[in-house]
Amino acid sequence: MSSDFDSGDRIEIQWKGTKFSGMFISRDEKVTVIKLQNGYNLSLDNGSITSINLISKFIPRKTNISERTGTGKKVFLLGTGGTIASYVDYETGAVKPARTVQEMLYAQPDLAKIATIDADIILNILSEDVQKKDWINIARKIYEKADQEEGVVITHGTDVLSFTSSAIAFLLENPKAPVVFTASQRSPDRPSSDAFFNLSGAMKVAQSDVGQVCVVMHSSTSDDSLYIHSGVRLRKMHSSRRDAFKSINSEPIGRIDKNLEIHWGSYERLGGKPMKLYDKMSERVGLLYFYPGMSEELFNKFADINDGLIIAGTGLGHMTNRFISQVSDYTNQGKIIGMTTQCLYGSVDMDVYTTGRNLQKAGIIPLQDMLPEVAFTKLSFLLGNFDPETSRSLLVKNLRGEISGRRTE
Repeated sequence: MSSDFDSGDRIEIQWKGTKFSGMFISRDEKVTVIKLQNGYNLSLDNGSITSINLISKFIPRKTNISERTGTGKKVFLLGTGGTIASYVDYETGAVKPARTVQEMLYAQPDLAKIATIDADIILNILSEDVQKKDWINIARKIYEKADQEEGVVITHGTDVLSFTSSAIAFLLENPKAPVVFTASQRSPDRPSSDAFFNLSGAMKVAQSDVGQVCVVMHSSTSDDSLYIHSGVRLRKMHSSRRDAFKSINSEPIGRIDKNLEIHWGSYERLGGKPMKLYDKMSERVGLLYFYPGMSEELFNKFADINDGLIIAGTGLGHMTNRFISQVSDYTNQGKIIGMTTQCLYGSVDMDVYTTGRNLQKAGIIPLQDMLPEVAFTKLSFLLGNFDPETSRSLLVKNLRGEISGRRTE
């Protein structure tokens, strides 16, 4: 039986008396894999296949992404890996990052109808592998391209997207062009993928006048609209739903309907101030999730290795009174310790209970309704670029909209 097919060829397979047709993916000594018209992949054991016939050969498109022209403005697409740029590895069955941005765009050629796209890929990793040095490299690339293009779209993994979007918001002051992150919960090879709609919406936002780092993701499980979130106010709230991302303690700054029309709420517009790049982040900042029974040894070790510490405390911003003397020792050494809440919705208020007041006397700084991961990236940014005294002052100042200044009862 012939197996002389190339990936992308249209073939017809007779298997156990049933006829299947689809796009040839791969064939080894055990199975033949095809992609059906509905988008699902089908693996058929070779021993039960009675015939395979070629319907049509695959003709590769000759596409140079750097010369892809569309009807919209010029947008730079920056690939950093993640599910949105992933495909199935048919040897292992695992989803792996695409090797190039070209591979990602090749599967979604209709993006060229929305914008004139230039592209590059600087990371080829899943988001859980992102490090602070990667945020700096992303910021540098955006800074370079924002001065040349009319908008920048960054594709990213969902798991730590809120860390990266907030880090870039702090590292880039007064962006000269829209900076728009997007991602997908489901890879582009799946029929239920949210990748194309999210990317399309991000391309439209990148052609607007938005002057703050933002994130475009599904607003519901359906393909009816997208939300535009502030890059410092969102959180992934579900492990797999397409509408996993929510704006916390604030409303989305806009919505995109199924026709890709943008309906803006309150947002910051591009201004005439000079764009500034900060290209340092402190590696000696930690994020600690307090839990009942946490040992003093663990707290001390964590505080010892860091110059700054963000605590995700309970309720209104609490942790055990057992740590108060240690907190006082560390803050007297010049270390910065900020308090956020695990509750997410609402704000810390460390004046209500004795524990909160004692922790403040020991030097802990209440951070209002700043999200824990945003406080972590902000303090890393501050201690990387400013002295401790300035960092302490700026930590409680609203720099990029990370503090809403309102209470939700």
